[in-house]
Amino acid sequence: MTISAQGMVETLTAHGYQLATGVPCSYFAGPLRLLEQGAGPPYVAAANEGGAVAIAAGAQLGGHRPVVLAQNSGFGNMINPLTSLVLPYGIAMTVMVSMRGWPTASAGEPQHRWMGQVVPGWLDSMGIAHWMLTADGPALEELLLRAQPVLDAGLPAFVLVAKGAIADDAPAGKPAAPPAELPTRDDVVSAVLQEAGDAHLLSTTGYLSRSLFNLGDSDRNFYMQGSMGHVASVALGAALANPRRRFVVLDGDGAVLMHAGSLATIGDLAPANLTHVVFDNGVYDSTGGQRTGGQQTDFAGMALACGYRRAWRVDSTDELRSALRTALTNDGPCAIVVRCASGAPTGERASNSVSVQELSDRFRKSLATAPVAEAGDGSAS
Repeated sequence: MTISAQGMVETLTAHGYQLATGVPCSYFAGPLRLLEQGAGPPYVAAANEGGAVAIAAGAQLGGHRPVVLAQNSGFGNMINPLTSLVLPYGIAMTVMVSMRGWPTASAGEPQHRWMGQVVPGWLDSMGIAHWMLTADGPALEELLLRAQPVLDAGLPAFVLVAKGAIADDAPAGKPAAPPAELPTRDDVVSAVLQEAGDAHLLSTTGYLSRSLFNLGDSDRNFYMQGSMGHVASVALGAALANPRRRFVVLDGDGAVLMHAGSLATIGDLAPANLTHVVFDNGVYDSTGGQRTGGQQTDFAGMALACGYRRAWRVDSTDELRSALRTALTNDGPCAIVVRCASGAPTGERASNSVSVQELSDRFRKSLATAPVAEAGDGSAS
């Protein structure tokens, strides 16, 4: 039987969990809303899934009982702290992982195919106990009781959560009033398209890629589905391989936080042909609007500290377009951080119309056939 969002939070509380941490998934949207509103244990938004495991480890060492909530697409980020920290040090924790792509991935989300199948086998290979929570299987209460002897032995225990096992029935809290007249996601993407010219555009996973596809699909665009936090690194590799082309990255604040070390790599290598636009709305829109945990982060300052040549923080499309014109006619790397409104509607994902293999093939071909910029025209040298 599907457990309600309130029922899940009450079950965790009844079992003595004192801290929850993780990276959002829409499967947990209801419980996460309640946790962020103060119901149940305090919730800590981690930058990535490995960080969530480490936060939980610290909480357990400090005497608190932790639970991690995460999506299976980020399970790979957990492997290092699980194998080099949690298991050898004997740190008990409960980890609830949503099983996207299980039992099969949808045609439009091929990025979930592998993690939808391999997580149970990988857990078995590490000797980590796990159980599946489904709408018609054993209740969460029963699975947590089964996990207790494992936790008592100083080991982690995983509950794998199928789609529909947890209801998204928690009432939305009263949203904070956004600052007036902040641009929407589509406003930002439209402004980038107006200024980008023949630059190659790479967009992060989630709604930014949907907006770019629906507003200005092109063979020069590369849409990330999955691999959250890595689009800037993909753009870096492409920029280094093609120093005579221009590249613009459309990134999200949560994605930048997830693998912020890429800023240092970009700054160190200083590709002159790379412009990094960060959509900063403070939430993970595509999983339900949960806070990113980066509300105090100065992304423009981070970029400058990492070696970017220029960085702007803007809150209007006019300012964004002005900054883009400067960035695209001077040597980079440059960063433009745009304060944005959250929650704007979006269209369908690119892979509903074009296969991800075709997306990568056409992007590759566009680089092979793009005209080479002439020196002195504002292109990177």
